[in-house]
Amino acid sequence: MSKKEEKMQKSQNDDLPSEISKQQISEFINISLATSRIKKIVVEEKKGDWEFRTNINLFIFGRIGSTKSTFLGEIARKTAGKEPFTDLTYPALIGSIDKLTRQLLIGACWECRNSLLLLDEFDFGNRKKDAIRTLLQLIEGGKYSKKIASFSAPTHEKDGDLFYSFENGTFNIKTRFALITATMKNPYQTQNAELKALMSRSICIPLYPNNKELKRIAQGYPIFTYKEIPVKEEVKINKKDYNRILNYVDNRNDGTNYLRIVGDCVRVFAVLKKHNFKLYSLIIKFGQKKFTWK
Repeated sequence: MSKKEEKMQKSQNDDLPSEISKQQISEFINISLATSRIKKIVVEEKKGDWEFRTNINLFIFGRIGSTKSTFLGEIARKTAGKEPFTDLTYPALIGSIDKLTRQLLIGACWECRNSLLLLDEFDFGNRKKDAIRTLLQLIEGGKYSKKIASFSAPTHEKDGDLFYSFENGTFNIKTRFALITATMKNPYQTQNAELKALMSRSICIPLYPNNKELKRIAQGYPIFTYKEIPVKEEVKINKKDYNRILNYVDNRNDGTNYLRIVGDCVRVFAVLKKHNFKLYSLIIKFGQKKFTWK
């Protein structure tokens, strides 16, 4: 890279934010919830329409006492969602058979459809690998099929284009949800392969409230501001708006996680129906660089 190009790159990166506000975190959460109700996002391109994953997933991290659990609890209450899971095992995620009654216990992946699945201080240890790998598959494509060595009465549920079926010992699932994970684990410093994979499919958001903000929380002020955002079930983005997103990312991204950054910007536009360059900048910032704190 020439000196002129380096200078230009530095200038383009100067406008990238070094922090995120409480309001912007709320925006991301409301947008994430809205994406869980979108069935399809396509963009116009030279060689035909290109379909994108619909859900925006968030990975919120911070030190002890940064109100992560309080935050997730408030999200659950205000969005009328399921309470945060602290120990999401494979059977709890997919479903299981009660050993005494032989009745099917519906999994979280179906209970949280068209909504948020909240994970609080999730343990990413080795014993969770099956659960994490299945979770990755569900947030990437929404479909899952698995035969297990247990049987119960057949179960079939349908919700629009989604379905949950268990018959002859086989799960067949098509679901859709947005995942929000809160943890003390710094996603940029982990050596855990499953955690890295989950992080790569999420927008990583630092939660480090200062003393003034913590005092306001102690006085009962809300952490999360809920705003319902109506969305269409199928969204098509024209070539002009898609190129605008591509150009914005091209001029500010160093090549790291390029496709995932573009995808999350596309999903923000699909929900808001307009460009929000402040949120795009945050997606680029947290998608390509380490977030540092004192």
